Amino acid sequence: MITNHVTNDSPEYLKDFKFRDYEFEDLLTSFRRVLTNPGEAIARVILIGPSGSGKSFVLNNFQSRIQKQRIMHPDLNVTLNCINVNCLLHDSPKTVVFDIIQQIDPYFTASIEDCQTAELQYILADILYERKEAIIIIFDNIDSLVAKEPEEVNSLIYGFQRFSEGKTKDEPNLFSQILVAQDLDFLTNLDRSVFRRVVTDVIPFEPYTAQQSYQLLKDYIKKKVRLQISEDTIWFISMISQGNMHYGFELLKGSQSYAQHHQQLSIIPENIRTINKRLTDFKITKRMIKELPLGEKLMLLTIARRFKNNSKAFINFLELPSLYISICEEYNTMQTAKFFSEVLDRLEKSSVISLHNIDKDVILTLSEIAATELSTTLEQELKTQRKENPFYL
Repeated sequence: MITNHVTNDSPEYLKDFKFRDYEFEDLLTSFRRVLTNPGEAIARVILIGPSGSGKSFVLNNFQSRIQKQRIMHPDLNVTLNCINVNCLLHDSPKTVVFDIIQQIDPYFTASIEDCQTAELQYILADILYERKEAIIIIFDNIDSLVAKEPEEVNSLIYGFQRFSEGKTKDEPNLFSQILVAQDLDFLTNLDRSVFRRVVTDVIPFEPYTAQQSYQLLKDYIKKKVRLQISEDTIWFISMISQGNMHYGFELLKGSQSYAQHHQQLSIIPENIRTINKRLTDFKITKRMIKELPLGEKLMLLTIARRFKNNSKAFINFLELPSLYISICEEYNTMQTAKFFSEVLDRLEKSSVISLHNIDKDVILTLSEIAATELSTTLEQELKTQRKENPFYL
């Protein structure tokens, strides 16, 4: 449901992330020999996990430490560098290598159309030999490039690997690799022989739990957000983001801007719903509402009015039956009230609403549309329907 409009960049607030110490230590362990003796060993690690699960945070800290500490081999005088290249921004491995070269030497120029990937890799190796540098290359979103050019990615990975094979003892090991992907499926499109000579560690990242997401959001709000925001609203963001902290912070930033634009003193659930609608593929349209059965329309109106009137993020499930009966009575269709469970189940399956178990209570959320907008649309539709069928509503 989340669209590609959500950024995968790692902005300032990610420096405050917690809950990824174990994964960070695993990464340091995998590169222990490279970090203590650059140029003497190589390593390769694959980081897998869904978007917003903390991979960027761990990698940014890893890269930052290498760049700040100026790690050097005591005898070879080879320094260690770390380069991050986002494969989402590239259509071919050739431009990936060109990007790496320019990060090391910003003054390097060449006609990319006239170059081959292997040629650029040799140029990069020559630059590193000259500068006495070994590098760790982070191939972020490598799975996106594999989907476009699997054979070329095979050549890319092996090309970097072969500079550390069959060389003399006086030549340093130049290239270590970190491959970052959503899951391991991308490996099925790559040649296994590419992975035989170098031990490859895999470090999995799980989505953040709702509690962890809540804590990360709360920590950031204390430092960066000047508007008021309730505990329930923070929980609301953490539940909508479903462990994807990129999305959670996108919701928070968008809602803050929306509140400020409307001169509000606090961020409320209505702001969150409005921004969430903009960021998702799923849309509750007027046509969708018009085509809903009467029971679903009345249930949504019940929920929308409740959220509209009390500016809450959640409704306790136990409140809902009596509220639904009142709406059915208002529209003179009490026979519909007895189908409460079936109506609610259909709405949940269609993703219009969602139910959650919290501390032995069942709570209901509406996240894909602002309650005010939904209430107005439903009331207009039901009014039209009543005019057309005066004895039905």
